[in-house]
Amino acid sequence: MYADLLIFNIYFCGIDNITIMDSTKIQSITMGSVYAEDYSDSFRFYNGVLGLDDYSPMGDKACFFHINDEQGMYLEGGYDAPEAGFDTSKVSFTFKVGSASQMFAKLRKNAIRTIQKEPMKMNEDTFWFQCYDPSGNIIEFVGGE
Repeated sequence: MYADLLIFNIYFCGIDNITIMDSTKIQSITMGSVYAEDYSDSFRFYNGVLGLDDYSPMGDKACFFHINDEQGMYLEGGYDAPEAGFDTSKVSFTFKVGSASQMFAKLRKNAIRTIQKEPMKMNEDTFWFQCYDPSGNIIEFVGGE
């Protein structure tokens, strides 16, 4: 009934600037999920190396990292590792950092394998690179120099 009334108003009353909200439109990414082979190794990577220190344990092989009030990352262990490389299908996500170069150096210092030899300049102020987490998932970083 309301839809019919709306259509009547649009077509017969000359209302042509109505924006109809689509409640299925994606508004943001709330959380990422990492399904890891070895939970302990992956936890050390995300918590120890990347510095995600605000987390809630969720059993023996899972936790939720709180990134900010609206975003987080779920980590669960016990899965088969994906084959490393670009020729296999995976899901990836990107962490925003203040300095891509400093994060790159931090990962190299911790013997984390990166895909690029150095962060790539995407535009005047933005640099980007990728690395592998302990389970072979591709993790991306974007930020200033």
